[in-house]
Amino acid sequence: MEKRSVLQKVVLISVAAMAVAFAILTFVFHRLEGVKFEEGFLRVSAQADDPAATVYAGKIQGERVKITVTDCPDEQRTAVEVQVGDRVRDECVVETGLPPIQADQLGPVEHIRITRNGQLLFEGGYTAEHDMGWYDLEGNWDPFTMSVSYSSTAGDDYWEHYETDRGTILSFARGPQLVSRGSWELYFAMLLLSALLALDAAFPLVIFHWQHMCDVKDPEPSDFYLGMQRAGWCVYPFLILIGYIIALRALP
Repeated sequence: MEKRSVLQKVVLISVAAMAVAFAILTFVFHRLEGVKFEEGFLRVSAQADDPAATVYAGKIQGERVKITVTDCPDEQRTAVEVQVGDRVRDECVVETGLPPIQADQLGPVEHIRITRNGQLLFEGGYTAEHDMGWYDLEGNWDPFTMSVSYSSTAGDDYWEHYETDRGTILSFARGPQLVSRGSWELYFAMLLLSALLALDAAFPLVIFHWQHMCDVKDPEPSDFYLGMQRAGWCVYPFLILIGYIIALRALP
């Protein structure tokens, strides 16, 4: 049996260590639930001094983001406070319990009122059963109430023109869908690549013989092939590491 070189041993140990480490990390990340917000991830926690408050916090686009949701069922209102570092502080309120609105072809729908920093942002009907579920006070579908978040798309200042839209406010007030970081599908894809790399490092000529066994008798690799193979052993572990990190940070 041919003795393995130091480089081969390093490759075998590194791919095995990454497979185990990222399996543990992916499992842990899957147990930490949060919500998607502006292409980022906010973890959810309870407010220690206020049992009625739920906090979503994290770092997105270089700024600390904190969204505090406080339910006031007695007043039929939910407060949503959005903070982005020292730059954005929107105090929003969603009021419910208002007389229902008769929407076109749907009948009665929920009547809600949304304010942001004391100014009326939206008042009308809303139903979650339809994608275009926003209606004005007369019950007519109002396409202009479809929500869009405004953020900077030019330069590096993502939050320069950010405004908390009514869709975001209502989503947090109602309780956004919880998600987890990490993709098992991408993890197993990286695991398969790791297994192929480990096979190539442990048995350097196996894949070469598989490639040429049907068209060449007793094939032998050239010095160039062996040199490129060793170069691959140096490069591929770093590419697989990047793949593992992408899989770990992936959001559904």
